[in-house]
Amino acid sequence: MKAKALINLALIAALVALSLLAYYKPWKSADPTIKLTQLKRGDVVRIVIEPRGAAAIKLEKRAGAWRIVMPLNAQAEDTQVDRLIDIVNANSKQKLAKIDLAEFDLNPPPVRVTLNDQAFAFGRMNDITNEQYVATANGVYLAPPLYGYGIPTDAAKLLSRRLLDEGEVPVAFDFGRYRIVRDDKGKWEAAGDFAAAKDQTLSQDDFNRWADEWRHTSALSVAPDKDGRAREQVAVRFKDGKTVTMGIMQKEPDFQLVRKDNSMRYHFGVEVGRRLVDPRVVARK
Repeated sequence: MKAKALINLALIAALVALSLLAYYKPWKSADPTIKLTQLKRGDVVRIVIEPRGAAAIKLEKRAGAWRIVMPLNAQAEDTQVDRLIDIVNANSKQKLAKIDLAEFDLNPPPVRVTLNDQAFAFGRMNDITNEQYVATANGVYLAPPLYGYGIPTDAAKLLSRRLLDEGEVPVAFDFGRYRIVRDDKGKWEAAGDFAAAKDQTLSQDDFNRWADEWRHTSALSVAPDKDGRAREQVAVRFKDGKTVTMGIMQKEPDFQLVRKDNSMRYHFGVEVGRRLVDPRVVARK
C-alpha cells in the first residue's frame, strides 16, 4: 500500500513538472523557418520578370499605381502584381549546401523575378517534398511552389482591363461631330451635332453617370493593337489637362477602342459601347 502511494505521488509530481515546463517554456517548432527576404510588401516599387529565352518584363509603381513599362506601356492588373509581390512572404526550412545550379534547373532558371534589387530564381520541383528550388540572396532554398507557380511570362497577361488609368478623371469628350464638356463649376454642356430626344432632358446627374461609365468600365479583354486604322475617334481630356485620343475601331459584333497613347485595344460588349459613346443611352436606364 505504501509502495502504491509512493508511485502515485511520483506520477503526480511528474505531471506537475511537465505542466510547469509547458507553462514557463512553451515548445518551439522543430522546423524553424528562414525568410527569403527582408522586403515588406509596401517596400516594393520595381519588378522585373525575366523568362528564359524571352524578353524581360518591367513594372514600376507610379503615383500609387502599377504600370508595365517594358515591353509595353500600360496599366498593370493589380491582382497579378499582388501575386508577384507575395514572394516577400516566402519561407524555407533550410538553406542548401554544396549546390549545383544546373542540377536544380537554375543555370539559367525558367524564370527570374526581381523585386527592387533582390532577385529570385525559380528552378525545378523537388519530387519528394513537392517544394521548388529558389535561388536568392547567395543561397538556394526549398520553398512552397505557390510563389513560382504561374508567374506571367507574357506582358499581355499582366495588362489591366480598365480603360482609364487610376486618377484619370474625364472632363471633356470631343467626338468630332459633337462635344460634351464639364466647366470649372462642374456643369456639363453639349455642343455641336448632339440633341436629346424632345421628351428626354439630360440632367447633370445623367452626364455624371455617363462620365463615371468611362472611369470605371473594364474591358472583356485587352491586347496590343496591330491595326491602328480607326473608323471614328474621340479625344478625352482629363482633369489634370492631359488629352488622350481613342480610336473607335468597330461597334459590332463587339465594340473596340484603341488608346493611342499606349496602343492597347480594348474589347467591350456592344451595349457597353453604346453607353460609352452616347450619354442618352445611360440616361434611359
